[in-house]
Amino acid sequence: MSAMLYDLGAAAAQMCAPVPTAAAGGWTDWLDHWQTLLGAAVGGVMGVAGALIVAGAQRRREQRVAAGMVLPDLQQLDAARQRLEHRLSRPHEGMSQQARETLHAMRVVETLRFLAADRPKLFALHTPTIGQLSDVDARLYGHLFMCQMVHRRFEDTLASRRTLPDGPQNVGQRDYDLFANWKLCVEHAALARFWLENLVFSPWPRWVINARLKRHLAGLPDYPDEPVQSPDEIVKRSVHLLRTGAIFRPATAGEAVQP
Repeated sequence: MSAMLYDLGAAAAQMCAPVPTAAAGGWTDWLDHWQTLLGAAVGGVMGVAGALIVAGAQRRREQRVAAGMVLPDLQQLDAARQRLEHRLSRPHEGMSQQARETLHAMRVVETLRFLAADRPKLFALHTPTIGQLSDVDARLYGHLFMCQMVHRRFEDTLASRRTLPDGPQNVGQRDYDLFANWKLCVEHAALARFWLENLVFSPWPRWVINARLKRHLAGLPDYPDEPVQSPDEIVKRSVHLLRTGAIFRPATAGEAVQP
């Protein structure tokens, strides 16, 4: 029985065609060659991608450290602005032009005297730290750079003044210019703080923040004549200031264009 089964198996093996073996240089060699090349290419791409991710994470950490150093200076300027706004009288409807001019002169006197006695002492804003934030966003760096320049000019001018006006009748053009520099400085500081908190300290990716804020610029020419409070309006304030170099006024809002 075993011999018969052996003979049947041998006969079947002779009847079947032999399986061809791959010759040298055949499809197995081709597959092995391209598999090696593909593995090297994918490995190289993944290595570059990993290096870019690590470099990007390191850069973001450096930007957050730089932002953390600059933010207290901006907060000091914004706090001083708010304290002054609470102290100063505001014009109201029905005031004559002369009364408005006198009130404005009084605001100049009170502001300069307050700042001469107790003004913010800034540090990081006047160091190369802000240069580390230059590639975060052009609007942020523009406000930081202009805030630094205007504040330096304001400090130098105020330090050189031996006397300050003691009443609205003694206010001169130099006093008005110094007051205008202060207003411009704190406006740049407030807007720089807005961009810093949204682009550096926000948990959302920057492209999400930019996409969300970009649509707010469409209605700039039709800017409403009302107090600026919402983030939408702050974006328009920022665009107007960077484009025109002047603090936003409802009557001149249409002069700014989209970046």
